[in-house]
This record gives sequence, structure tokens and C-alpha cells, in this order.
Amino acid sequence: MALPRLVTCLGDSSWRVRKAAVDRLVNAPEAWLAARSLIEALADGENPGRRNSAVEALVRCGGRVVPALLEASANADVDVRKLAVDTLAGIGDERAEPRLRELLSDPDANVRAAAADALGVTGGGEAMQALLGSAVRPSEERLVRFSALRALARREAPLCARDLGPTLDDPWLKPVAFEVLGVGAAEDCEAVEHLLKGLAAGSRSVREAAMAALLRRLGRVDGTAADRLAERVREAAFASPTLVTDAVERLRSADLATRLVLVQLLGLLRLPTTAIPLLEAGRDEALAEVALASLEAIGDAVEGELDARFPTLDQESRRLACILLGRTHGSCGAARLSAALDDPEPAIRSAAAASLGRRGGAAALSALVRRLELTAAEEAGEGEEEIAVLISALVALAQPGGRLHSNVVDQAVALLGARLEGATEAVRLAIATVLGRIGRPQDVQLVTFLLKDESDRVRRAAVEALARLEPGEAPEPVRLALADESPLVRVAAANALGASASPRARDDLARLAEDRDPWVRAAALRALGAHAKRVGGPDEAVLALLERASADEGPVAMAAVDAFRTVGGAVAVRVTRELLSRGETELVRAAVGCVAQHGGAQDLESLLPLLSHDHWAVRAEVIQGLAERRMVKAVPSILRRLEIEQDDFVRDAILRALGRLEA
Repeated sequence: MALPRLVTCLGDSSWRVRKAAVDRLVNAPEAWLAARSLIEALADGENPGRRNSAVEALVRCGGRVVPALLEASANADVDVRKLAVDTLAGIGDERAEPRLRELLSDPDANVRAAAADALGVTGGGEAMQALLGSAVRPSEERLVRFSALRALARREAPLCARDLGPTLDDPWLKPVAFEVLGVGAAEDCEAVEHLLKGLAAGSRSVREAAMAALLRRLGRVDGTAADRLAERVREAAFASPTLVTDAVERLRSADLATRLVLVQLLGLLRLPTTAIPLLEAGRDEALAEVALASLEAIGDAVEGELDARFPTLDQESRRLACILLGRTHGSCGAARLSAALDDPEPAIRSAAAASLGRRGGAAALSALVRRLELTAAEEAGEGEEEIAVLISALVALAQPGGRLHSNVVDQAVALLGARLEGATEAVRLAIATVLGRIGRPQDVQLVTFLLKDESDRVRRAAVEALARLEPGEAPEPVRLALADESPLVRVAAANALGASASPRARDDLARLAEDRDPWVRAAALRALGAHAKRVGGPDEAVLALLERASADEGPVAMAAVDAFRTVGGAVAVRVTRELLSRGETELVRAAVGCVAQHGGAQDLESLLPLLSHDHWAVRAEVIQGLAERRMVKAVPSILRRLEIEQDDFVRDAILRALGRLEA
């Protein structure tokens, strides 16, 4: 579509047509030629849609249209001048700065204000001086002064209170002047005095601006200076009879940015009485972590407040309270968390369990194990997430700071072992999982007992646990599990042997690679690859086995390719090259990955015809593989593919690959 027609479409009544026209315009190689037509559209006061679309198109054209916009900024039409300035601000090109400084003297206040805002986006030291001049000039319109102050704040100008002069006495300008002081010179003591005084101002906007600025300054200091400033903020806040109550009230109605400030300030004040309002503010996901950090700053004193109000809190507040109590250390909080394990809501029980695990100590063991039994007794599938949390909590109790706590582990293993007899499958499964995480070599006998369990899921968990308890070994119980009636258990045994360095593991896995179940064979093949790499490489028998398996179908062939990619070598490259003509997309893609990783120059060249493969995933794999191997000779072929490639993902892969290859 011709550019004039696209410009005309910017005024269409349909927003979809306008959007499509903007997209086509900005992506056209000659888009800059339409700049004058787009600027003419800025004067269309009868069609706001056309005017707004023109602004969007000009901004997206970027630096190409800056000269035309600078010329338009001198247009006799004040609306065109202002929109030209707004567009320059959207582009953010530094070439506009001199003209924007000139426009601070434009006859129209709206243009001057727009120029000030634009200089907040682009401009250097001279721009800051010009902005400061506009901000403090008493004869200037308030709108312009406000915009200039806002621009100075955005640029984090290192100004002092004395630089801002009369703006600190103007109630309408004071909030934005405080914003400047929040990012101003760190050593400016006078600025701190103005801000502390602002906490007691009659104007809510001034008070909240002072809070935000003080928090910004507090975030820029540390050590003794931070402690001293925080104490001064507390003194000033407590001297104001209504500041805390007003802040709590505003938490219910203020915008997100203001609530973020209020939450941080209340945390700084460390008042236990603000615990519930802060907790309720944390129900907003955007504020949750900040609210919890503020409550944590108050310390253990919040526990009593939360405990007293806990039964009356809504579900989300109870959940947050449980999370918080995992960060405090008082006995009241521990008791409340233990009681919360019986809450009717699974999310609250899970939060309580995680927090008990975070607190550590043996005291919570029995409560967590009891909850584990109750949850596991529920209908299958309903409590799986909660069981996972309970398992993690038990592990955390036994491993504070990532190191085993022998006293807690002794109690935990004894407690869990005593629960095995008569336990449900879900409980036995959970116990096996926990033992695999916290067990020690002396607990192998208990875990081995679970290999005789009637449930294949429990037996599988026991095999996985033994693999963790005796890493690098091929314990006899695991080898015996290779003959288990369940494919799940045989797969787990294969994985365990693949992680071992035992010479016996190779023969065991080779036999398992002939299993009747294809998924077991696949697991055995991958494990053979992992074991071979661990012991120094595959022998001829293993390579021959993998080659035979590669001629199989489905998961078995895929596993053979994965094993070849693990071990590498000439045989791996030869066999996987032969698979490049197979019809299964995922198998071909995996073979490409192996050849690309281990092949030589001629092998890499054999991948070039696959740039025309029917499936996008194969084409993308080839391109990424060639780029990773820095095969510069492939650039012409890749460029030819780029000319005809229709898939967006593959086009992106080509562009990234060309960037790497041309570098």
C-alpha cells in the first residue's frame, strides 16, 4: 500500500485500521518520506484518532523524523508545536535538546510546559540549568514550573533546598519540589529539615510527598547515617498526632505508588498496632513482599497482635500471617503456626508448614508428621501439593542452612519409621521421599524395607532414595529392582545406575536395554550414556548397542540419540548423520543437535540441506547449531533461507545466528 494511502488510513473510524496503518508505516523502508504528511496530521483538530495515530507513528519512526519535528516545533499553530514537542519527548533524541531549551521561552504556556517535560527525558547539564530557571521564576506559569520540577526529579538533578527557593513555599509546587529533594544532594541537611517538617503539613499531598522523599534519601545512605535519619523520621512522625492514623486510613484507598510509600513508612515506624493494616495491604500481590518486609522490620512484637486477630482474618490475610510468622522467632508465633496446620484451607496449612520448616527445630516435627498423615489420607490427588510442601518443611527442619542437623534427623527418622506400619500408600510414599532427602547411610536398611512395598510408587521412591543415600554406587537392592514387575521401578533403577561409577552397572544396564517395555529400554540407554561418560567413555559393545537401538522407533531411538550426544565421538556422529533423513521430526531434531555438537566441518556441511526441512523446529535447530559452532561458511545458505522463511521463530533464530556468525 502506498504511503499516502497509509497516512489517509490514520484517520479511519476503526482503531484496528488505524493500528494496522501505523504498523505498516513504521516498518516501511521509506517511512521517513511520510514525515511531513504525518506532521500535517498533527493539526487535524477535527479527528483526534488521526492526530494520535500520527504521533504514535512518528514516535515509532524514531530519529529518522527528528529534523522534520524540529522544524514543526516552530509552526504557527500552537497545537502542532505542542504535539511536535510531545513527540520529540517520546523519541528521546539528544539532538532536540537545544531547540527544547529555546521552547522554554515559547509564547504559549502549554508548549513551555511540554518542552520542560521533554527535557526531563533528554538533555544534559545545560538543560538542568534551564529547567531550574523555569522552576524558580516567580513570573512563570505554575503549570510550567510544575513541569520543570517534575523534569528535574526525573533526571535526579543533584540540587539543594536553597536551589529550589520559593517552590518550597508554594503549596501547589511543594509536593513535586519535595520529589526533587528526595533525589537531590545527599549532604543537604536543609533538605532533610524541609522534608521532616513536611510530615506534619496540613496538605495530604505534601505529607505523602515528604514521606516518599525521605524514604528515597534513606535508601541512599547506610550504616550510622541511615540509623540516624530513620530515628529522626520516627521522631517527626510520632510528633504528628494524626500521621499514623491517616496513613493507615489511606492504605485502603490510595493509588498503588502511594500505598507502597505508606507501607514502607509504617514498617519504618515499627508499631505493632499497624500489623493488621499492613497485613491487609499485603493482600495486593504488588505489595505483598514489601508489606511482609515492613512487618518483619517491626520484629517479634507483631506475633501477639497477629495471634489475637488471627481467627477473624480473611483467608489471604491468614496465609500472609503464616508466611510472616516464618520470619519471626517468638514462641507465640510457633504455637500459632502449629495450630494453623488444622486450618480448613489447604493454602493456609501449606503456608504454616513451610514457615515451621523455615523456623527449624525439632519441636514442630510431630505436628508436621501428623499433618502429613491427615493430608495423605485424603482422596487421591487432592492433597498432592500440600504433601509436597510438608515434605519440604520436614527436610528444612532437618537441614537448617542446607546442613544436616543430626539430632533433628535422628528424631525425624525414628518418627517416620514408627509410622510405616499400617500407613496408607500416600503416607508410605511421603515417608520414602523424605528419607531420600534427609536419610544417612545408616538409614539404608529402613529404606530397603520399602523396596518390598506393595505399591510400585513407593518402591520407585525407595529406589530413588537409595540412589541419593549411596551416590556413585550400585547397591545390591537397586540392582535387584531392575527385575521389578513395574516399569516405573525399573526406570528408577536404570536412572540410579546411570549415576553410578560401578563397573557392574554397565552390564546391568545393557541387559535392561533389552527390556520388554520401550520406556524402560529408553531409560536404560540414556543411563548407559551417562555411565559411560562417568567411567571414561563407552566401549565397542555399548556403542554397538546404541547403534542398534537407534534403528528402533519412538522413545528408544530418541534415547539412543541422547546417549550418543552424551558420549560423543566418531561413531555417534556417523550414526546420527544417518538419522537425518528419518521422518520423525523430534528424532531428526535430536540428531541435528548431536551432529552440530560433535561433528567436524564436513559433518556440519551435511546439515545445510536441512535448512529447507518441512518442520520449523528442525530448521531452527540447524541454524542454532551452526551458529554455536561458528560455521561462517554457512552464512550464504542462511541468508538465502532468510529471504523465503515465513516462520517468525525461525526468522528470529536466523537473525540471532547471523549476528553471532558475522561478529
